[in-house]
Amino acid sequence: MICLAVLAVLSFMTFHILFKDHSPESLYEVFSGADWRFVGLGAACMAIYLICEAESIRTLMGAFQTKVPFLRSAGYSFADFYFSAITPSATGGQPMQLYYMVRDGMSAARSSFALLTITAMYQLAALTYGAVMGAAKFSYLMGLPLALKLLICFGILANGISVAFILLILFCRPLVERLVYRVIRLLNHIPSFDGEKAAQKAGSMIEEYSQGGAYLRKYPMAAVKTAVLTFCQLTFLYMASYCACLALGLGSVGLVNFIMLQSIVSLAVSAVPLPGAVGASESGFLVMFGGFLSSSQLL
Repeated sequence: MICLAVLAVLSFMTFHILFKDHSPESLYEVFSGADWRFVGLGAACMAIYLICEAESIRTLMGAFQTKVPFLRSAGYSFADFYFSAITPSATGGQPMQLYYMVRDGMSAARSSFALLTITAMYQLAALTYGAVMGAAKFSYLMGLPLALKLLICFGILANGISVAFILLILFCRPLVERLVYRVIRLLNHIPSFDGEKAAQKAGSMIEEYSQGGAYLRKYPMAAVKTAVLTFCQLTFLYMASYCACLALGLGSVGLVNFIMLQSIVSLAVSAVPLPGAVGASESGFLVMFGGFLSSSQLL
């Protein structure tokens, strides 16, 4: 409830700032002139975005000889989308997916490993997309305000560290064990810290995830298919925004430029500790696309 209340306040402030200089009548005029064919196409892009994640879940659970019906898998995808949108830094999606999967009788270890792999693939895809597009638009990025450039650097750093840590857990067990147990020994100096219990839990988690990594090495095509689905997922997410621009007659940005800028905005705000990155997403979009659209078109 607290998270929903914070989201409501942030949403109100965001829309108030964005729309304070525009009357409802002028906004209605813009929307009423929209080409609804592109609105439908944008909705289809979002549907494909969710289907890609659902298929990734089915693929990875299938590698564990656990069949997941498509509609049930789609339900897990919708849960991720919803809870990520209302929790800081989108941290609530995977835990709620895990809750529903375990509730449906699936193994907690295998479900958590599948979701961890999907998270790693998603962040790796977002990082790759943003880095490649950022390099292609480097001169344009250098002209952006300092605050946005720092936000982009923070997004790259946060995603990079997250991906590296997950991949180490999956594929480099000895190194992770040494690091984790060293941290536990340091924390043992805290009086209330139960080092023995923490070591047992850490050892159990490392064992589960290393077994998951062994499964991926045994079934490499499942990992390849998940990676392809994740890149498609991100592409359709960026395409949905482009369809919205086409619906309003703003096709002058160009598809390639739009996906470049959208991927950089998404990477920059992904680690912002606000529910659904409310405020940061809108502000980043306005600044990033300011060089391609007029102020009247940009809103």
